[in-house]
Amino acid sequence: MNLYMRLFYVLLTTIGKPRLHPRVPTSRVFRVWPWDIDAFLHMNNGRYSQIMDVARIDWMRRSRILDAVFKNRWGGLLGGSLIRFRRSLKPFQRYRVWTEVVSWDERWFFLEHRFETMEGKLVAIGLTRAGLQARGKWVSTEAVVDAVVPGLKSPAHPRRVLDWLNADRLLGATDEDVRKHGRFRKDKAPLEGEGETPNLHKMSAAE
Repeated sequence: MNLYMRLFYVLLTTIGKPRLHPRVPTSRVFRVWPWDIDAFLHMNNGRYSQIMDVARIDWMRRSRILDAVFKNRWGGLLGGSLIRFRRSLKPFQRYRVWTEVVSWDERWFFLEHRFETMEGKLVAIGLTRAGLQARGKWVSTEAVVDAVVPGLKSPAHPRRVLDWLNADRLLGATDEDVRKHGRFRKDKAPLEGEGETPNLHKMSAAE
């Protein structure tokens, strides 16, 4: 319920705000409420993922992608998320979340979410990948982008996105692997051109 209240508030307060280019970062200010904290009296780690969901909807609304979603009756899907924590958020503390799409491929948009204190100190940084479907079939990111900014092309994937994709290949088994081998494979090769084993610990705000 708390998530829906936040989502409703975000959608309500975007009314009348100028629309933004999809590549322009959006920001939202939130507060840590008592129902957000855990036994250690700081914001629960799982709450960050929910806040990223709300912030992503805000980005979609401001970039007009949400208008295209409603018009075409598309449905959104989250393909994965990754987050690194730097410091804690205390009860009733206000914080800002910056959301920016950093790149996309044929299916997924890759977004970065930066949690900062009101003084600008980094709290956490997360990556998500999100896509859209229509009647059970994937909607290409090209079709989504063309609905708001025709012809807009993706920047090259930043290293942190490539490392994440490599980690997926190294750690995960696809449905095809399971069907063929009946077990998880452990011999996933890195993406072409990326010879080193990914080191996600090197992901930082400077990337």
